[in-house]
Amino acid sequence: MSSKSTGYLDPEVHGRFDRRNTVFYRRGIFTGFEHLRPDILDPGEPELLEMAEVRASWTLHDNYPGAFRDTPLGSRKLIHNHAPFRYEFASPGAAAENISEVAERFGASLVGITELDSRWLYSHECSGNPVALPEKAVWAVVMAVEMDRACISRSPDFSAAAEIGRGYSKMAALAGAIGEYIRILGYYARSCGNDTALSIPLAMDAGLGVLGRNGLLLTREFGPRIRICKVITDLELVQTPNEYPASEEVCSGCTLCAEACEVNALSRSESPTWEILTESNNPGVYRWQFNPERCFDFWLEIGRDCSNCIAACPASFKLRKLMK
Repeated sequence: MSSKSTGYLDPEVHGRFDRRNTVFYRRGIFTGFEHLRPDILDPGEPELLEMAEVRASWTLHDNYPGAFRDTPLGSRKLIHNHAPFRYEFASPGAAAENISEVAERFGASLVGITELDSRWLYSHECSGNPVALPEKAVWAVVMAVEMDRACISRSPDFSAAAEIGRGYSKMAALAGAIGEYIRILGYYARSCGNDTALSIPLAMDAGLGVLGRNGLLLTREFGPRIRICKVITDLELVQTPNEYPASEEVCSGCTLCAEACEVNALSRSESPTWEILTESNNPGVYRWQFNPERCFDFWLEIGRDCSNCIAACPASFKLRKLMK
């Protein structure tokens, strides 16, 4: 298929990314976060309230097994992981409209649909298992959940870290519900968070935004202040057009995210590059350089997520002007 994001690729170099090469897997995501245990704080310390909120924000994401999977749970024992019939929509367009409306009712701030470009699938998951999907599962419903501006603006405080966790828990509820909805209609559906496929290029193909200097999806509505999940399905849908300008139109001349980064993990160069810095960067992608190791080491140092680059980004204001 023709993909909006393929203009950023060198097909001679680019290949499917192995999720085991992410900094989270190679460094061990929980290593260094031991002090997020509430039991080590004095019960009278005000910080305990903030830490408790951060830990609680991840509850649904970390404990809802139906969030990211391709089979139903609970008392509904559907044949072959989906209903023994298929609801027949009037057209792929009608199906796309229905799925988008239902996704919004379940909490999606943005919804886009794209034909699945197999290059965005991971080659392997963190478990070492190869990523493979049913042959006819060639559509992706990509959804974004807004994060609260006021909370994110206080990064790297605990209140911003808690908003990150709430975003992931909302992803779990949303992706789990939409996957189950599609399966109940008789179709295959795999609910995904950060697993299975790269979310940002899928979101670009689905018309939700453009890749930014900070390595995140920039949207007209919220800038990078979102979390992305997706459902991959064999239900035939229709492609959402991408009307976003190129990354350079949005980010060239602006280095606010790089200036806000306390460990210089983001590039301040005028233009993107083909060069990579670490194993966490997939070769053959034209983008601004990003050093995930520096970023993640800072997380470990402060004991929570950092969203400084998100809080500083003015892309939503610029995109509204560019896309009038």
